[in-house]
Amino acid sequence: MTVNEGEPLRLYRKALRYAESDPEVFLGTARRAAESILLDIAMREAVGSKPTLESLLTVLTSKNLVPPKVVLAVRTIQNYGNYGSHAQDGSAEEISAEDVRPCLNALTQLAVWYGQTSRSLAEEAVRHELSDHRRSTGTTRLADSTLIVVKAVLLGCGLEKALARRNHRVVSLQLPWSDNLVRDVSARLLDAAVYNEQRILRLLETDEAVQDQVVPIGRVGYSMGGRNFYLLAARGGRWGGVTAQEFLADPAGAQIAVPKHSDMFDNLLSALSTDEAGLADRGISVLDVPHHLGLELFHLNQDVLAVGGQNLRMHAREDEAYFELLNSDMLPAPTQARLRSAAANVLIANRAWLEELDLHPGELRRELMRSFHECGSDDEMFERLVRDLVAHASFPTETLSESRERLVRHVLFESYRWGRP
Repeated sequence: MTVNEGEPLRLYRKALRYAESDPEVFLGTARRAAESILLDIAMREAVGSKPTLESLLTVLTSKNLVPPKVVLAVRTIQNYGNYGSHAQDGSAEEISAEDVRPCLNALTQLAVWYGQTSRSLAEEAVRHELSDHRRSTGTTRLADSTLIVVKAVLLGCGLEKALARRNHRVVSLQLPWSDNLVRDVSARLLDAAVYNEQRILRLLETDEAVQDQVVPIGRVGYSMGGRNFYLLAARGGRWGGVTAQEFLADPAGAQIAVPKHSDMFDNLLSALSTDEAGLADRGISVLDVPHHLGLELFHLNQDVLAVGGQNLRMHAREDEAYFELLNSDMLPAPTQARLRSAAANVLIANRAWLEELDLHPGELRRELMRSFHECGSDDEMFERLVRDLVAHASFPTETLSESRERLVRHVLFESYRWGRP
């Protein structure tokens, strides 16, 4: 039995589709999803085991690779899967959607843990490879991205051509959007990256290694033109009939799903004009989720609110079951100004890399921005960029090709005023 990249998440989403319509099928698919998740972790950690749920859980638990609360979730799925198999042979009464809700909760808890763990393992593997391989002469390590806003900059600024003129070739490395990008540049695991300006400034103030080695080259635009914050809700949930003003006046009881160690969480705090302790004081709890989880969050709990990236936002806009309870345009002007500032992205580079290339930060920025603006004003170059982004950016798995192109064009217009609205 082998697991494709994304197979556990595919089975998880498949299980969710059956939770209401066919609970018995849901239970069987939930068990398969749990097996797939544990098998993927075992393969990543090079742990040998029979590909059964019991064997995988026993081996991974003995090596402390699965925390106790996740073991409990897997046991719940296992027990419900056993119950479901008895129901299918006609020896038990019919199972309802309400009956399987504990299994649904356990499966989503497992999926959230898996998303965080698999992302961490993949990131660790890339860093291990970087630290083990000696740097080649004339090679620049660049942090790549599947985020449309960032990928557009990397494709449009002509960095590869600029470095080719200096006898350097670019090696692009896929790493998640996090503060670790800045630390990797400071340690020279990477030479250059694009990241959120405010997060960079925070690290420059608090981390001596970053202060010594990381050089901000300059801003490369604002995500969604500074209007990238939103709070997504389900129309059928608790907040379906609530206005933005009513929510801001009384948000008590809200559970907000957001990647906690990210600029998305910072934006949430800024939008609500508070800090993390202030959220708790106002009765708001935070569900820390990985970046890639999408609308399936609402299958678990229609009452949850979500802060995510633009891909999730556009996916929700094509489904009438969801709406933006709150976004940048609904907030007071001073808050909008704070959020716009927080949406700025910056190109950063390692100081030693710049010295090797004899490049001044201002000179490099001017050269790259000339290419970037040319890309946006030349119709042929712009259309080529759109095709590249449709092919290489990340989207929800269900998104059709025409929806992907529509999303790309919308994000490019809002962020860089390229193309048409």
